[in-house]
Amino acid sequence: MRKLLPTIAVLLTSAAAQADSRTQVFSDFVTPLPVQPGDTLIIGVVGGWERWDNPVRCVRRTAISIKRRGLPGVHVETVENHKLHLALELVRRAFDRNGDGRLSKDEAARARVAVFGQSLGGRAAVWLCRDLAAMGVPVPIAVVVDAYGRDSYRIPSNVAQAANFYQRDHLLIKGVPRIVAEDPVRTEILGNWRVMCRGRKIDTLDDSLIHRLFMGAHTLLEYDMQLWDRVERLIVRSVTSESGARD
Repeated sequence: MRKLLPTIAVLLTSAAAQADSRTQVFSDFVTPLPVQPGDTLIIGVVGGWERWDNPVRCVRRTAISIKRRGLPGVHVETVENHKLHLALELVRRAFDRNGDGRLSKDEAARARVAVFGQSLGGRAAVWLCRDLAAMGVPVPIAVVVDAYGRDSYRIPSNVAQAANFYQRDHLLIKGVPRIVAEDPVRTEILGNWRVMCRGRKIDTLDDSLIHRLFMGAHTLLEYDMQLWDRVERLIVRSVTSESGARD
């Protein structure tokens, strides 16, 4: 039975997700390409099989909030966790200054891509950071929330700072309790913070009944506005300050 728990949990996340016949394509991104020199791209990775543009879901909601700040030189996009190839193509086109269709070592080194994700999107955010490392692209900050799925959760050395928020109250879907730096000299782990859900009143009325029924504490973290405000502040401080994120 223990070996079946991860499979059951994945089935629950899929069943609880709201089905939609249209999936994300590259033209759904709105960032002007290429971006200007010195600009930063923030990519949020949504969880489960949720749409990239669902404003009720936590990652998209946070992305919208960051975008509304109107930060100069900061572009924000969201991507489905099974469409990371779209995110990588966006990075290539965004920072390809000479328009030759690829990122040179110099172009990659000058790029800045912040990454965050939740649930299966949290694990995918780590994968995205690794893909960016292979491209030579620096990541000022990576934040994962209640990341789920088998992985070492070793944060690659192209990430300057990383943070992890998780819960352990759900029977099956428990967020990863610890991320570690591949190279502690180059990557600072800001924290592995457990979020306690029991006894707290968190408004989840915007969520579907079936999602609340199956996802329990996993859903509570999605709608914990204090948590997502903290996530947003970490990201914004990182991309707007040379000193990096502090909370």
